[in-house]
Amino acid sequence: MEAEAEIRCAVISLLARREYSRAEIEQKYRNKYDEELLTRVLDKCQENGYQSDQRFAEMLVRSKTGQGYGLLRILQEGKRKGINESLLKECIQEQQPDWFELATLLSQRKFKEKTDKQDRKLYEKRVRFLLSRGFSYEQAKYALELANNEME
Repeated sequence: MEAEAEIRCAVISLLARREYSRAEIEQKYRNKYDEELLTRVLDKCQENGYQSDQRFAEMLVRSKTGQGYGLLRILQEGKRKGINESLLKECIQEQQPDWFELATLLSQRKFKEKTDKQDRKLYEKRVRFLLSRGFSYEQAKYALELANNEME
């Protein structure tokens, strides 16, 4: 019983700082505590509302869209953090971010000067940047074209 209290204390102090997915907590404490006790403590934490994958997924989507990441990157990050893909998609659906608008804002913030249509190398570099942030090719192309039109 004492070990369970120690685990509960460790988990709650961890969750006091920020949201964590259940998988993250399990991974963090896998080698430190007994797996069965850890599972029991995490179940109680979920029942009491201390830990919620739903809340974590909402926070992740809000945070990553605010940082200028696209859908693909958010899904990848959620998978890495152990969040169910359907739960993540549900949170994205609720928040309904405009991916084209996000890509455009990121493009305007990152690239101050206009892209010359003749300079394919620079254009492709910018497209690759937006793709690496998780936006689709259509979103990247739209963002760069709109940013160029607004700079004229």
